[in-house]
Amino acid sequence: MDEVVLHLMDATYRHSLYAPRTFKPWRRIRGQGIFSANLSLHKGTILGLVGPNGAGKTTLLRMMAGILPLQSGSVHDNDEDRGTVLSDEHLRKLVGHMPEQVRWQGRKTVRDALLEIGEMRQVSESRIDGLLKLVGLQSRIEAPLNELSQGMRQRLTLAAALLGSPKILLLDEPLNGLDPVAAAAFVVLLGKLKDKGVSIVLSSHQVEGLVEIIDRLALMHRGQILTEGTMIEVAQYLNLDKKTEITGEGDAPDFSKYGVSDKSIEIEQFSKDWKAVLAKSEPGLLKKLVEDGFEVISWNVRQPNVIEMLCAATGQSIEDVGLEVSSTAVLPLRTFRGEEE
Repeated sequence: MDEVVLHLMDATYRHSLYAPRTFKPWRRIRGQGIFSANLSLHKGTILGLVGPNGAGKTTLLRMMAGILPLQSGSVHDNDEDRGTVLSDEHLRKLVGHMPEQVRWQGRKTVRDALLEIGEMRQVSESRIDGLLKLVGLQSRIEAPLNELSQGMRQRLTLAAALLGSPKILLLDEPLNGLDPVAAAAFVVLLGKLKDKGVSIVLSSHQVEGLVEIIDRLALMHRGQILTEGTMIEVAQYLNLDKKTEITGEGDAPDFSKYGVSDKSIEIEQFSKDWKAVLAKSEPGLLKKLVEDGFEVISWNVRQPNVIEMLCAATGQSIEDVGLEVSSTAVLPLRTFRGEEE
């Protein structure tokens, strides 16, 4: 099994909320946050941290980076049996954190901005020049920060996160605001870091763009990690079968005549063609459609995608996730009410 470089064990952090009362004007309560998170990071792998907005992804990354102190639980440098319990200070040395938004502004050049940050971490100029080359900014080192595109700003933020030669890299929505070309280039860069043995946690709510680059997947909802593993392992845990995608020309068939339940199929009718997604394989269906004169263009059997997994794990509606699921597929979630500190 791959080497575990970081292990969260029952890690909890709840945000403090201001809730004054008449005789307690400074009263605060503990609100939402992260509840008993258990997660292992493997060396040289990319973990996709996926969940709806407000699931707690950013809070979890800040806990792993040593920015938010754990209120209970622990973080180990290997696993719960052999690893050393890490303090926030140790985490900050071990982890590089790339926030969702960093405002690179002003007339200062790219190189000078990174040099200024590097001085605080006692990083040499040669190391900084090497990082600028690694992230593809070597031709823009004298460019003012105000002139950088969004993609270049993301690359500069990544270079700043790599200053301390971290073994673990935490990326919070790194593809936000990037055009397709810039996003593709950023993905290639992550692959280079992975090949160097860096463990990467990539948080995003834009799930479709993650499948090709992640090795493992963790689904989050309401401050809890619902499940984690490879795509196949997560699908098996959620009892999701392979999907069958069918496209054809003309009008879509009435699949109920072929014994397909309305609850197990999604059909989209377009002006000249149609698309159907079956929740499970239907042996003999293709032959029957062709015999009945339907012009089938494609027939593809695939693993469930991330959206379908997230929907099954959270039980969210078709409007929120994009796919209706059976209530029996919903994992039970613990609920937490605010409590006075």
